[in-house]
Amino acid sequence: MTKIRRKKKATLKPVYCLKAEIQAASPTYCLGDDGPERRIDETFVRLDCLIVETSEKLEQHRGEEIEIRLACERFLPDESQTAKRAHLSLTLRKNLRSMVAYLPSDAIWALPGLIASKAITHVQVDCDELQRGEATGLSIYFSTLTEMRSLETRFVEGRPRDT
Repeated sequence: MTKIRRKKKATLKPVYCLKAEIQAASPTYCLGDDGPERRIDETFVRLDCLIVETSEKLEQHRGEEIEIRLACERFLPDESQTAKRAHLSLTLRKNLRSMVAYLPSDAIWALPGLIASKAITHVQVDCDELQRGEATGLSIYFSTLTEMRSLETRFVEGRPRDT
Protein backbone atom coordinates (compact mmCIF):
# COMPACT_ATOMS: atom_id res chain seq x y z
CA MET A 1 0.00 0.00 0.00
CA THR A 2 1.34 3.37 -1.02
CA LYS A 3 1.14 6.37 1.23
CA ILE A 4 -0.30 9.48 -0.27
CA ARG A 5 1.87 12.48 0.45
CA ARG A 6 0.14 15.73 0.98
CA LYS A 7 1.79 18.99 0.20
CA LYS A 8 2.32 21.20 3.19
CA LYS A 9 0.81 24.61 2.89
CA ALA A 10 3.38 27.34 2.97
CA THR A 11 3.28 29.38 6.14
CA LEU A 12 2.51 32.94 5.19
CA LYS A 13 4.38 35.71 6.92
CA PRO A 14 2.22 38.26 8.68
CA VAL A 15 1.81 41.75 7.26
CA TYR A 16 2.08 44.71 9.61
CA CYS A 17 0.23 47.95 8.92
CA LEU A 18 0.38 51.59 9.90
CA LYS A 19 -1.90 54.45 8.88
CA ALA A 20 -0.75 58.05 9.07
CA GLU A 21 -2.53 61.36 8.60
CA ILE A 22 -0.78 63.66 6.12
CA GLN A 23 0.03 66.96 7.85
CA ALA A 24 2.02 68.63 5.03
CA ALA A 25 3.37 67.90 1.56
CA SER A 26 6.46 69.56 0.11
CA PRO A 27 7.25 68.86 -3.55
CA THR A 28 10.62 69.59 -5.16
CA TYR A 29 11.94 69.09 -8.66
CA CYS A 30 15.45 68.96 -10.05
CA LEU A 31 16.71 68.72 -13.62
CA GLY A 32 20.45 68.46 -14.08
CA ASP A 33 23.16 67.40 -16.46
CA ASP A 34 24.75 64.06 -15.71
CA GLY A 35 27.32 64.15 -18.47
CA PRO A 36 27.33 65.24 -22.10
CA GLU A 37 24.58 62.89 -23.27
CA ARG A 38 22.40 62.43 -20.21
CA ARG A 39 20.21 64.64 -18.11
CA ILE A 40 18.71 63.53 -14.83
CA ASP A 41 15.11 64.36 -13.94
CA GLU A 42 14.28 64.02 -10.22
CA THR A 43 11.02 64.73 -8.45
CA PHE A 44 10.58 64.46 -4.68
CA VAL A 45 7.57 64.87 -2.42
CA ARG A 46 8.15 64.93 1.34
CA LEU A 47 5.11 64.08 3.44
CA ASP A 48 5.08 65.00 7.13
CA CYS A 49 2.61 62.60 8.73
CA LEU A 50 1.26 61.58 12.12
CA ILE A 51 0.76 57.85 12.77
CA VAL A 52 -2.89 57.35 13.78
CA GLU A 53 -3.40 53.56 13.58
CA THR A 54 -1.05 50.58 13.68
CA SER A 55 -0.94 46.84 13.93
CA GLU A 56 -0.57 45.68 17.52
CA LYS A 57 3.14 44.95 17.07
CA LEU A 58 3.79 48.56 15.94
CA GLU A 59 1.66 50.16 18.69
CA GLN A 60 4.62 52.01 20.26
CA HIS A 61 4.76 54.24 17.14
CA ARG A 62 1.10 55.41 17.34
CA GLY A 63 0.87 59.17 17.85
CA GLU A 64 4.40 59.70 16.56
CA GLU A 65 5.50 61.62 13.47
CA ILE A 66 6.82 59.87 10.37
CA GLU A 67 8.45 61.44 7.34
CA ILE A 68 7.64 59.75 4.05
CA ARG A 69 9.82 60.70 1.11
CA LEU A 70 8.49 59.84 -2.32
CA ALA A 71 10.83 60.02 -5.29
CA CYS A 72 10.88 59.59 -9.02
CA GLU A 73 14.16 59.55 -10.90
CA ARG A 74 14.68 59.28 -14.65
CA PHE A 75 17.52 59.76 -17.05
CA LEU A 76 16.54 61.76 -20.11
CA PRO A 77 16.05 61.45 -23.03
CA ASP A 78 16.30 57.65 -22.87
CA GLU A 79 13.67 56.36 -20.42
CA SER A 80 14.97 52.82 -20.79
CA GLN A 81 17.77 53.95 -18.46
CA THR A 82 15.39 54.69 -15.62
CA ALA A 83 17.19 54.19 -12.33
CA LYS A 84 16.57 50.83 -10.70
CA ARG A 85 15.88 51.41 -7.01
CA ALA A 86 14.24 49.69 -4.08
CA HIS A 87 10.54 50.50 -4.19
CA LEU A 88 9.75 50.81 -0.48
CA SER A 89 12.07 51.02 2.51
CA LEU A 90 10.68 51.59 6.02
CA THR A 91 12.51 52.58 9.23
CA LEU A 92 10.67 52.46 12.57
CA ARG A 93 12.94 53.08 15.53
CA LYS A 94 12.46 54.76 18.88
CA ASN A 95 13.61 58.20 17.71
CA LEU A 96 13.45 57.83 13.92
CA ARG A 97 10.47 56.97 11.75
CA SER A 98 10.82 57.37 8.00
CA MET A 99 10.08 55.77 4.67
CA VAL A 100 11.40 56.13 1.14
CA ALA A 101 9.29 55.07 -1.83
CA TYR A 102 9.99 55.35 -5.55
CA LEU A 103 6.87 56.10 -7.61
CA PRO A 104 6.07 56.48 -11.30
CA SER A 105 6.35 60.11 -12.46
CA ASP A 106 2.62 60.53 -13.21
CA ALA A 107 1.69 59.49 -9.66
CA ILE A 108 4.22 61.72 -7.97
CA TRP A 109 3.15 64.81 -9.94
CA ALA A 110 -0.55 64.30 -9.14
CA LEU A 111 -0.07 63.66 -5.42
CA PRO A 112 0.46 67.23 -4.04
CA GLY A 113 -2.73 68.47 -5.77
CA LEU A 114 -4.75 65.55 -4.45
CA ILE A 115 -3.47 66.24 -0.93
CA ALA A 116 -4.19 69.99 -1.20
CA SER A 117 -7.76 69.27 -2.35
CA LYS A 118 -8.23 66.82 0.59
CA ALA A 119 -9.04 63.97 -1.85
CA ILE A 120 -6.14 62.22 -0.09
CA THR A 121 -5.70 62.73 3.66
CA HIS A 122 -3.98 59.54 4.83
CA VAL A 123 -1.36 57.04 3.79
CA GLN A 124 -1.29 53.33 4.69
CA VAL A 125 1.93 51.37 4.64
CA ASP A 126 2.07 47.57 4.84
CA CYS A 127 5.40 45.93 5.60
CA ASP A 128 7.09 42.67 6.49
CA GLU A 129 8.37 42.02 10.00
CA LEU A 130 10.81 44.60 11.30
CA GLN A 131 14.41 43.53 11.76
CA ARG A 132 16.34 45.98 13.95
CA GLY A 133 13.88 48.74 13.10
CA GLU A 134 14.06 48.19 9.33
CA ALA A 135 11.45 46.58 7.08
CA THR A 136 10.69 46.17 3.43
CA GLY A 137 7.50 47.93 2.53
CA LEU A 138 5.00 45.75 0.70
CA SER A 139 2.55 48.46 -0.34
CA ILE A 140 1.72 52.11 0.06
CA TYR A 141 -1.86 53.32 -0.30
CA PHE A 142 -3.09 56.92 -0.41
CA SER A 143 -6.72 57.74 0.37
CA THR A 144 -9.00 59.07 3.09
CA LEU A 145 -9.23 57.19 6.37
CA THR A 146 -12.92 56.54 5.75
CA GLU A 147 -12.21 54.95 2.36
CA MET A 148 -9.39 52.83 3.84
CA ARG A 149 -11.69 51.46 6.51
CA SER A 150 -14.43 50.83 3.94
CA LEU A 151 -12.06 48.81 1.77
CA GLU A 152 -10.83 46.80 4.76
CA THR A 153 -14.33 45.54 5.43
CA ARG A 154 -14.83 44.51 1.78
CA PHE A 155 -11.37 43.16 0.94
CA VAL A 156 -9.86 40.01 2.41
CA GLU A 157 -6.16 39.70 1.73
CA GLY A 158 -4.45 36.42 0.94
CA ARG A 159 -1.91 37.08 3.71
CA PRO A 160 -2.73 37.18 7.43
CA ARG A 161 -2.64 40.68 8.90
CA ASP A 162 -1.40 41.33 12.41
CA THR A 163 -4.18 43.18 14.22
